[in-house]
Amino acid sequence: MIAKEFEDFLLQHLDHYLIAADDLAIFIDSHNTDHVMLLLANNGYSRVPVITKDKKYVGTISISDILSYKAKHQLTDWEMSKMDIAEMVNTKIETISDQASLTETMHKLIDYSFLPVVDNQGTFIGIITRKSILKAVNSLLHDFTDYYTITPHD
Repeated sequence: MIAKEFEDFLLQHLDHYLIAADDLAIFIDSHNTDHVMLLLANNGYSRVPVITKDKKYVGTISISDILSYKAKHQLTDWEMSKMDIAEMVNTKIETISDQASLTETMHKLIDYSFLPVVDNQGTFIGIITRKSILKAVNSLLHDFTDYYTITPHD
């Protein structure tokens, strides 16, 4: 459990943790592989969230997910170019609720560089990155005593 004072301090930066869906590169599950490969390669994104047209979270996609699918199913470049990414989406990255506690968020971020945030209907809200949490922890470590006095227990 996170000490209440630390949690309060970190939660002051909460609006900085979430990168809203509107500010992200996102793919629709019906996008074709050529389009997705081109955007991933040209923009340097390693992994991008995938949603449905009605903004429901599906998973994430990367170049390696597409190439793995191609190899597993022994598809040609031409066959791949006609497919959408729905079948290739990686669903292994855990999501987090928009109501999740800071403790749960931090525990899940240990294994992933970002967590997709969804509401209780599965609508994609955005992502929380490990980087944003580490920035807040860095601020905590440097600025905590500007707000709190630390006294040791006897």
